[in-house]
Amino acid sequence: MPQRDINAVLESHTPELMKIPGVTGTAIGALDDGTPCILVLVLEQNVELDRKIPRTLEGYPVRLMVSGKIVPLKGQ
Repeated sequence: MPQRDINAVLESHTPELMKIPGVTGTAIGALDDGTPCILVLVLEQNVELDRKIPRTLEGYPVRLMVSGKIVPLKGQ
């Protein structure tokens, strides 16, 4: 059972997750049953990332989502 709010958990773990090659971002999401989860956005899913990224963080499930490369939009 999670002890801290999912936003606090995401904020504290994002820096370490972003250091993993292939990770492009993090977010809060939900599993198919509506359970809150931490999304780890990746360029592509592979065995190495599956090993490096934890299955849970402080009681919250972690889900990988293939995002591809994320680039900023040009200013208006």
